[in-house]
Amino acid sequence: MTTRRAVLGAGAIGALALGGLAYRAWDRGVFEFGDNPAYWPWRDWQGYPSDGSHRALRAAILAANPHDSQPWQFQAWDDGIVFIANRRRNLGSFDPFRREMHLALGAAAENFVLAAKAFGLDTQVMPYEGKLSPEPGNAPVAAVWIGLAPGTTVRDKLVDAIPRRHTNRGHYRADHAVDRQMLDTLAGQLSDDIVQVAFVSDSVARAEMGSMIVKATKQIVSDRQMSQDSARWIRTGAREIEEHRDGITLDCSGISPLIVAGAKILPDLDAATTDRYWFEATRDVQVPSAPVLGAIFVQNRLDMKSSIAAGRAWQRLHLSLTASGLSAQPLNQPVERIDRDAIHGGQNNYGSALAQLCQMPGEPTFVFRVGYADGPAPLSPRRPLAWMLRQ
Repeated sequence: MTTRRAVLGAGAIGALALGGLAYRAWDRGVFEFGDNPAYWPWRDWQGYPSDGSHRALRAAILAANPHDSQPWQFQAWDDGIVFIANRRRNLGSFDPFRREMHLALGAAAENFVLAAKAFGLDTQVMPYEGKLSPEPGNAPVAAVWIGLAPGTTVRDKLVDAIPRRHTNRGHYRADHAVDRQMLDTLAGQLSDDIVQVAFVSDSVARAEMGSMIVKATKQIVSDRQMSQDSARWIRTGAREIEEHRDGITLDCSGISPLIVAGAKILPDLDAATTDRYWFEATRDVQVPSAPVLGAIFVQNRLDMKSSIAAGRAWQRLHLSLTASGLSAQPLNQPVERIDRDAIHGGQNNYGSALAQLCQMPGEPTFVFRVGYADGPAPLSPRRPLAWMLRQ
């Protein structure tokens, strides 16, 4: 017969378990939606007049960048800013030439230029030239000089999209067509003698391009070193996010909210589990639901100046899409595999196949998808500007 003491004891244990679960949920940020200080830069992006010449840097740090690694530093003078590649914040085997790092520097420069004009400053962007070398050291290197001078205030419509532009890894409405004329107009505006932008909406070509993305993702998750280098940038609990203020959070990963909540409460996922979720999301959600795939081409993907120009083009494209109510996400796995195989002397046909599908000369340096998402993308963490200013 169950005694009163046993019932009370079981109740106490249950209460402790529930209390422990509730604490775990609170500690891991299960019910947190952007209140962490890691998200405050999105609120303060316009800066203050007292910031002087580096006011627009608050917008620059919100730019697109791989794995939310935020690989930039800045040195500010009254007449200009140097954008510096912080090569300690590299993706290892994911980005052996630091090509994607320089794409990020270009994206940050584009945000800076747009914001600076809105604050009454004229800008002159001068990328440094050079060839991206395999696995360079971690010493910082100057990537872009942006000269500043007093000018006329010009508030481009894209400026208002800066705090609203986020990578949306969720489901897109495949049956909701994207205006092809608008895409062609954007491609024409963004393409020049360095960068060419292409969109693929034909169902057959899109399926072929999607299969390349899935295949490259499978190769990445099967590559032990790439898997480990990716896992370093996964952030789970609220404390970890607040400490690092970078990386891909579970909320931004594109997996279902129910799985996100469970993953936050449970012990941290290992690399193999994270890879499986990523691969399944790519194969089952991101590729098949995308009504449009696209790519950015340059003549030489390992040319520093070209990488910076491609990053500027991607940022401007993503802002333009955001302003039109569209979402976008990088799906650059094929080009990451091109770089990875090049390091080991191997070859694959991703480059030539993408060029043929997109009917573009040159080399692909960035692959992405476009569409109307089912819901808004969560905020990504950002490091405060003070952490990135060099004296």
